[in-house]
Amino acid sequence: MVFEQPTWWDGTLFYMFWILLVPFIAALVAGLGIGGLTKDTGKGIETFMIVGFIAFLVMIPYSNVMWHNQVEKASVQEKIITVEGWYPKTGIHANENGIMEIYNADQLMLTTKEGEQFVNDENFLFNKFATRELFHKLRVNGTYKIKYYGWREGYNTGFPNILSVVEVINETNTVPIRDQDYFGSKLVIGNNNLYPNNN
Repeated sequence: MVFEQPTWWDGTLFYMFWILLVPFIAALVAGLGIGGLTKDTGKGIETFMIVGFIAFLVMIPYSNVMWHNQVEKASVQEKIITVEGWYPKTGIHANENGIMEIYNADQLMLTTKEGEQFVNDENFLFNKFATRELFHKLRVNGTYKIKYYGWREGYNTGFPNILSVVEVINETNTVPIRDQDYFGSKLVIGNNNLYPNNN
């Protein structure tokens, strides 16, 4: 079965249903029920507010688990890529002095020679926490089969997330990644060689 990626609108409707509509319905039923049984409008309104708030808090993690099980798991695929380089993730900028600070592997994104981009984010539901280790496995100019989930979503700047390296296909003409080349404080303005190993 071929995975058909949802649109931004699909995701918005999904979360609106689970986070807003379901708590509202639960609160309305509880509020009307208690208010009707006790003949006390104030108690019904109070019940509506309490149940709505609790249901809202419960639905936030529940909706994330539902999205993971119904959509993210279905989007898991494998692909052969050749690494062009690692670059600061979209949205990470230099400060007023032209200094960019990068300290975690999930602040970087991978660009392939095929023109695709992937993030390397932790994900509790996929039990993925070794972003630094995965970063070191994917060397510049190396060719790998990776497992990933997600898709490119331009509206909210979403990118597929690498889960693991399935197979090393070719590491000829690669060098091990050195942390000092990527992490720490980097002068960005006027620096055309921010990451020396990238081609």
